[in-house]
This record gives sequence, structure tokens and C-alpha cells, in this order.
Amino acid sequence: MTTDKEILEIRWKTYSHIHHPYGDLLWHLFWGVIVGITIITAIFSNDFWLLIIGLIALIFFFHPTFYEPRLMDIKLTDKGIHLDKKFYPWKKFYAFEIFDNGFRKFIFLFTNHFSFGLHFPLEEFFVNEEEVREFLKKFLEEYQGKVPITEKLYRSFFL
Repeated sequence: MTTDKEILEIRWKTYSHIHHPYGDLLWHLFWGVIVGITIITAIFSNDFWLLIIGLIALIFFFHPTFYEPRLMDIKLTDKGIHLDKKFYPWKKFYAFEIFDNGFRKFIFLFTNHFSFGLHFPLEEFFVNEEEVREFLKKFLEEYQGKVPITEKLYRSFFL
């Protein structure tokens, strides 16, 4: 974090999620049986597309890459947001909201287009929430209670 007369940037690192909600044995057993039945059915019925779907599901549900948290580098500047190695200019967004899922706080940025908003964790251990809020207010309008329910649901599973 750099401070002069005015803050030029706020930067922190955090993990994309802390733990995967579906890492338990029962979840793996359930989906293993479903995917196994799908693959066996595809083989006996000679259904090529069902076999492809079953194999993709096998990779998706059981590959460890989907469970590992990713370290994110977040930097807010006067030009926009640097999220890992991607840059998002302020003009892409029109508002923000800081919401809490009961365990962590997140920043949700509302986009100007018919696309999903951008959300990322706010790590209060490294940055002050009020400082981030005041910084964002310079560029975006602040909303309260407008985060889509799908985003809240996603972040209730993926802390």
C-alpha cells in the first residue's frame, strides 16, 4: 500500500477460497457413483457423446486443480483494478458493494454490460475496509443489498 497526500493504490494478496465445500468423502462417493453409471451406460449403449460428458464430469468432479485455492494479487489504483494479471478499468463498472457471507467479506463490482459482476475477497487482516470503501467511492457509487443472490450463494459455498 502506497500513501502520499492521497492514496494512489491499495494492494493485498488473498486466496480465492479458503476451502472447497465438496471435499468430503460422501460428496465424492455420490458423484463417483453417478459418473461411473453414466460412463458404463455410455459404453454399453455405444453413446459416444454420453461417454464424452461422463469423462468430462470425471475430470471436473475429481481433478485436484478444482479444489486448490489460488493466491490472488489484488491492486486498486486510480486507473482501475488489477486482479492477478488482468486489468479492469473503472469505466467498466458503475457501482460496488462490500458484502459479508458470515465468514469473509467480499467486494462486488457491478458491470455496465449484461455480464456478471466481478467479485473478490476483501482481506481485512491486510487492508482496512473503510479505507477501501472510501477509495472505491472516488470512482464508483456504493450500493447496499443489491448483490445478486447467485453471487451470495456462490460465496456461501466457496468461502
